[in-house]
Amino acid sequence: MKDEFILNEIWFLTISGAFQRANVYVEGINDNEKTEFKNQLKEFVTNIALQYKNDVNESEHLKNIQNILNEFSSYPKVKLNYGISQKVLNLYLKYLWCLEKIVTPPHFPVDRIIQEKLKMGTNIKAWTKMENDEHYNTVINLAKDMIKDNTNYNKIAELELELFAGKEIRK
Repeated sequence: MKDEFILNEIWFLTISGAFQRANVYVEGINDNEKTEFKNQLKEFVTNIALQYKNDVNESEHLKNIQNILNEFSSYPKVKLNYGISQKVLNLYLKYLWCLEKIVTPPHFPVDRIIQEKLKMGTNIKAWTKMENDEHYNTVINLAKDMIKDNTNYNKIAELELELFAGKEIRK
């Protein structure tokens, strides 16, 4: 029961984080329709997350983000794009990883905060406006470049966790 409670709380935090400022719902959607959508999304994402008990390569991870988008982008009364899809999956995985329920995920949630921490300057793009993987991959590749010669990080998710906490990159 404790695990179920925590996983439900994590899902609530994931949806809150991924849908904030995103204007996901179109005008006229009722609470029952929102609940149905969120329940279907939760089931889909939690099934994907089972893969991450073992290492998932980057190619599979990108497919998983695209699968979320493909599955729910035509959902009535909901506007989902690549940026929101990656945020849902990556944020949920980040929480599971921090609870040691899965191995380190290959990526991290791309949002304004991490783009600022990566010092992207004028190249920052709102994650809520990412229609495809182009800018997302730019951010991910910048993080990879930052850890290339740094033995303190095996994956960029580790780097993001420290940057998000306000720490400087360890050399």
